[in-house]
Formats: sequence, C-alpha cells, structure tokens
Amino acid sequence: MTILAPLADPPRADRWRERLRALLPVATLLALALGLLVSGGETSVTRWSTRAMDGLLRWYTTLAPVVIFVVLVPTFVSLHRQGRPGRLLAYVIGWLALKRLAACLFGVVVTWLVFGLPLLPSHSTGAPFEAARALYSASGLVVSSPCFLALYAGIVTSFAAVRAPRVARALERAADALERAGGAVQCLVPLFMFGLGAYLRALPAQLAAQVHGGPLARASAGAPSLGAGSAGGLMLSYLLVSGVVGAACLAFHAASLLRMKAAAPEFSLRDYFVNYWLKVYPLLWASCSEALATPLNLHLVRKCYPAVPQELRLFVVGLGGWLNVNGTLICVFVMAGAAARAVGHELSLLELTLVVPIVFLLGYVVPGMPGELVLFATPIGAALHIPARLLPSFIALYIGFNFGLPDSFRSGQNSTDSCVSALQLLRKLTRHRARGAGSGGAARPALS
Repeated sequence: MTILAPLADPPRADRWRERLRALLPVATLLALALGLLVSGGETSVTRWSTRAMDGLLRWYTTLAPVVIFVVLVPTFVSLHRQGRPGRLLAYVIGWLALKRLAACLFGVVVTWLVFGLPLLPSHSTGAPFEAARALYSASGLVVSSPCFLALYAGIVTSFAAVRAPRVARALERAADALERAGGAVQCLVPLFMFGLGAYLRALPAQLAAQVHGGPLARASAGAPSLGAGSAGGLMLSYLLVSGVVGAACLAFHAASLLRMKAAAPEFSLRDYFVNYWLKVYPLLWASCSEALATPLNLHLVRKCYPAVPQELRLFVVGLGGWLNVNGTLICVFVMAGAAARAVGHELSLLELTLVVPIVFLLGYVVPGMPGELVLFATPIGAALHIPARLLPSFIALYIGFNFGLPDSFRSGQNSTDSCVSALQLLRKLTRHRARGAGSGGAARPALS
C-alpha cells in the first residue's frame, strides 16, 4: 500500500547530516549518564541544568499557541479549497474523540486492576454532582485558554486567507518551515537528557526535604498503604506509580500499533521503531513537552510517511499535543488511584467511571507542557468526593507523583500516538473514498 511507503534514500549531499544524527542515540545515553554522575557531587550543576531547561520550556510554551495557529490556518485553507472542510474535520475530530474515550476507559480499568479497587463504593458519594460542579468551574478555560484562543484566531484567519492568497502562501511557508526545523530540534535531546539525569539524581533529596517539613509532610504522614511515611517510602511509591504509568502508556500504544498492523500487514513495525519512534521518543521523554517536540514530530512523520497529506499531518500530528493526549488521560486515573490509596481513601470502579466525562473534556484545555496534570488535581479531587480533611494531602501527592518519570511516559505516549493516529485515519479515509467511488454514492470524507 503506497500510503505507508518510506522515503527514498537521501541525496548524497545530505548523507553527512544523517550520519551525524545517527550518533545522537549514543550522545543521548552519554548525556544521561553524565547528568547522573556530575550532579551527584555538585548541586550547582543540578540548579544550572534545571534553570536552563525551565527557561527553554517556558520560552517555547509561550509560543505553543502560535504553533497551533500556524498549523491550523494552512490546514483549514487547504480544506476550504477542497470544498468540504466541515465534514472532514468532524470525521477526524470524532474519530480522535472515540480514541480519547477509549484511553479514559483503559485508564479506569488499569487503575481498578492495579490497586484492587471494589466495584461499588462502600461510602456515600456525590461524584456526579461534584463532577458537574468541577466541570462548570473549568468551563471558563474554553474562553481563556491560549490553545482555544489560537483555535478561534486560526478559524477566523483561514476564512480571510482563502480570499487573500498572499496571506495563505505566507502561512503555508511558515508551516513548512516549522516542519523542516524539526531536524534541528533533535539536536536538543542530549541537553534535555543531561537535565533529566540531574533531576533524577537529586530526586531522593528533594523528596526528603518535602517529607520533612515540605508540602508533602502532612500528605505522607497518613499514607501507610503505599509506605509513603518516609523519604525512602515515598521514593519507592513514586517509582512504583511511575512504572504503572509507563507500562499502561506503552500497552495502549502497542495496542494501536497492533491494530494498524492488522489493518495494513505491509506496515513495518521495525521501520516505525527505527526510523521514527527511537528518534522522537527520547526528546519527549527528556523534555516532558509535546509542544517542544511538535516540529520534530512533524518532520519525522513527513520524512517517514510522505504519503500522509499535509492537512492531515498538520492537523493530527501538529495538534496532537492538544487533541490527542491519551497518555495524559491514562495518567490522570492512575495518579488519582495512587493518591487516594496513599491518603487512605478507597475509590471504586463506579466512582472512576463517573468522572470519565470530566477527564475527557478537561483534556481539551491542557497545553501539552510539563506538569500539565496539575490542572486536573483539584477538579478530580472534588469530582471523586475526597473528604475535606484528606483533600489537601490528596492534591499534594497527586501533584508530587506527576513530575519526572510519569510526565515523561505520558508525553511520549501523547505525541507518538499522533503518528499512528494519522496513519490509521489516512487508511480509513482512503477506504471511505474507494467505497464512495465504487458505489457511485455520495462522496465520503476523504483527502485528495
């Protein structure tokens, strides 16, 4: 099938760049090891690397809405020219929404199984009412979130750009430059890996400081279930929760790949991992930022799967850190189960299922940056009806468990799943077009 055909060999003049990029995995591992070693004896290294990464991420996060705008306008203009923007976008967004719902339910089942939760609550619960109240309080983000403002601006600009070819061409060139810049972003991976190594080396000391007088002091005092009453117990709990999040995200991604392989036997898992996954996942894992990795993600999808049309690539992959945050949604439920167990509050399968709508909708206002699960902490605590005396501890543990490794795993899942989703959607849209042409009926949603 031609939609999955890889690119031809690069020109001879560009092969030296490919050879240099081939050394990046070695440089990445060395940077991680160096961060673990150097930061152990010199705390200033940890502080310097943390400030450098935070500054870069803060700078880029402010540009994330601009990236959304630059990606959206050429997509909408192209669809307007084809004469069917609404129908195709509705199909793509609906398909992504179904996958988002599947991720929420998968997160519920994983949390239920891992923590051995009962089916029904053993206490009175106001989850439906609290969920509705939390959702109402979060609805203001629809008009204040930079992501939504960029969406609205992109829609308005696309209508004007259809009638202004120069504006359309300028924004198309900007989107093309964004994709081409992805190769340069890959060179930042060793820097972020060094910072991640420094962070992991300093993590036990940071947890100890938080337990002894810090924000986790009260939370850890009442957490015998996970052994979080000391820095060592809290560290072990953190590693266990991180392992659950990582395994769940990788399992969900593996399921998507297996579905793709079953639908298209010619899809090569080896090529996917070697040419795409291993080149983008380290940056996602080290930076915990889908927004930062967007140019590289677009660049690799364009390079490895050139038959994916630009409008589908820009919409699904370019906006994947906003529309396709399945790893984040899985992480929300695992964190909720871990924090509730830690503070001694027993959740149930029914309670987790009842908060699926609020998690589903809140996922549309997260900005694809490190620590985005912080936005879920208070609404989820209220929706799960955590007792008032336990709620501060629940929120503190929920936020504390989020940073670092869990953030890395969910970021990696979010962005790499966008590539698979683009391939799955391309196949479905192509089949719809073939069926419509064969039956002679009404035109189906498809990409030219």
